[in-house]
Amino acid sequence: NPRELLLAELGRVSKIYKQMERALKDVQPTSLDLDTKKAYEFLREVRPLLLEQGFVVDAPEWWDQPTMRLGARLRIDSGEGGEGTGPGASESQATRLGLEALVRFAWDISVGEHTLSESEFESLAGAKAPLVRLGGRWVELRSEDLQAALKLVRQAGEGETTLGEALRMAYAAESGRHQLRLTGIEVSGWLSPLFDEAGVAEQLEIVEPPAGFKGELRPYQLRGVSWLAFLERFGFGACLADDMGLGKTIQLLALLLHEREIGLEAQAESAGLGPTLLVVPMSVVGNWVRETEKFAPQLRIKVHHGVDRHVGNKLLEEVAGCDILVTTYALAHRDREHLERIHWRRIVLDEAQFIKNPQAKQSKAVREFLSPRRIALTGTPVENRLTELWSIMDFLNPGYLGAGATFRRRFAVPIERYHDQGKAEQLRALVQPFILRRHKSDPSIKVDLPEKLESREYCHLTREQASLYEACVGKMLKSVGSAEGMHRRGLVLSSLIKLKQICNHPAQALKDFDPEAGRPPEVSRSGKCVRLMEMLDEILASDEKSLIFTQYRQMGHLLSLMLRHEFDREVLFLHGGTAQGRRVSMIDEFQDGGMEKPIMILSLKAGGVGLNLTAASHVFHYDRWWNPAVENQATDRAYRIGQDKTVYVHKFVVRGTLEERIDEMIESKMELASSIVGAGERWLTELSTDDLRSILTLRTDTVEAE
Repeated sequence: NPRELLLAELGRVSKIYKQMERALKDVQPTSLDLDTKKAYEFLREVRPLLLEQGFVVDAPEWWDQPTMRLGARLRIDSGEGGEGTGPGASESQATRLGLEALVRFAWDISVGEHTLSESEFESLAGAKAPLVRLGGRWVELRSEDLQAALKLVRQAGEGETTLGEALRMAYAAESGRHQLRLTGIEVSGWLSPLFDEAGVAEQLEIVEPPAGFKGELRPYQLRGVSWLAFLERFGFGACLADDMGLGKTIQLLALLLHEREIGLEAQAESAGLGPTLLVVPMSVVGNWVRETEKFAPQLRIKVHHGVDRHVGNKLLEEVAGCDILVTTYALAHRDREHLERIHWRRIVLDEAQFIKNPQAKQSKAVREFLSPRRIALTGTPVENRLTELWSIMDFLNPGYLGAGATFRRRFAVPIERYHDQGKAEQLRALVQPFILRRHKSDPSIKVDLPEKLESREYCHLTREQASLYEACVGKMLKSVGSAEGMHRRGLVLSSLIKLKQICNHPAQALKDFDPEAGRPPEVSRSGKCVRLMEMLDEILASDEKSLIFTQYRQMGHLLSLMLRHEFDREVLFLHGGTAQGRRVSMIDEFQDGGMEKPIMILSLKAGGVGLNLTAASHVFHYDRWWNPAVENQATDRAYRIGQDKTVYVHKFVVRGTLEERIDEMIESKMELASSIVGAGERWLTELSTDDLRSILTLRTDTVEAE
């Protein structure tokens, strides 16, 4: 009987909400009238209890919108600039600006996008009801919000401070026992383009292409040069985070030529500043020299590397005769006492993710070098953790995001652990003025690149691989059941590495191959190897070149032996131990050497960044890094400006194993990975034993038949 069921359910409601008993006294209850105060109590306190019990409770649409609560909006007025902000601003003028620039600030109390007038705020402050009408809308007036707003207006109100302090103050408004939500920052004056949603790069005055640049700068590249010049002019550090292949190198070279042509270089020399210090991974030292000689031959570039490198007074003499001094991250630490004696014109970090660990020696070293201008170049400002972003930003604009512990508490933990979208949006707004991030797919880029076709190549395990795989999983699950903490995480991680090696080739996992024996490992022992040989046979028949990326140097060595034996051709293998001179010659041989050496194997760490290998039309990811950002970086060795062929990307996945399951998980979380946080392997170590069993257990129907 529907009527009896309804009354019974209303009776259940009355046990939770006593006011309902009054309505149920009517013969035919139809409604329960509540005043504003009681309606508020119902929505805030009773409704959640009813929802927990399975009841559907319709509430006004505005109730669950946080914009219908009091918030704070910060107005910053930077003035109209004045001396020191023009295109020819001197070094001393620029250093007085940046985050130390003096600005006027004032706090407003707001509801959503609506800023309250003084009379509206006084009216709200005098209201006794928890729900009030404002501008035709209901507003939830919590006592803690009102007290926080009154305290903010009375204590902070308005005044003058530095830009950095004003911005830190804005995001500190949400901290404390009673948080007042920050609804926005409104900036006027010469700083306004930095904080405009459209981005400064889309609206600033575009500089003229430098006359000394030997080549053509695309419109988006000229915008990038103009953006760098704008931020440097006002004393800010800048992170150029374009996709790999969009030409970060030539944008920096064009910036140096631009400042030379408008006289800033002469000003720097008269101010006693040295040249630009460029810190790079060793693998791209030669690339920077070649690109400088090709596109900016007027710039004098020297390399600080090798056993014969200059130190002490000889280094001082060397930098006096160059525009760019290139060194490596390792030497930035090793030669720190010599490099920090020089007051550099600017410091540039290429592949700036190399300082992602703020406690690493090289990260500490580059922070101590003296320079009024700092630039970071990277295709992946965040690979795994948000602290990597903090480390880069703290190099560029020291103190801007607060101390490391403060940043972790305020942003990293809420975003990474609890997926707090509000905090993610706040962080994006904070760093957006200082990071220029553009993708090849952006309509405004128009790089005219050919098509990129990605596919997964699903492979089977051989019987030998399956036996090794199941034994490894069984041993791990038995061990981790009783292990805890760091010991457990170590067991899981070492087992994951072993399983990936088994999927690659048994010889890598067992280390049962003797390179002195004269013959390579058998291809037939690995389903992946069999598939790779099949595909390369077809590719070579079409006179096309290929890059093969592997996470493991040992696997790269095994592949090079098997490929040489299978196809009777020399195979190039670039890894972390390859000498700098040989790296350069390898790249030249692959790029310009016809089909004599059509295959290059690269270890992901050594060859995944900074190289131009557009002669390849096929890219193989033989084993997976499980981080989309790192894999995309590697793919971009071939898929970049200068590529005129369709690029085919082949990602190898062994069916029925952890490779297939984790690939599916990454694909389902790609949106999160590409927006704030990357995906690494460490998160797997936190899984429960049951989850590990589900992910790692082999599906026997995917094993290669006898």
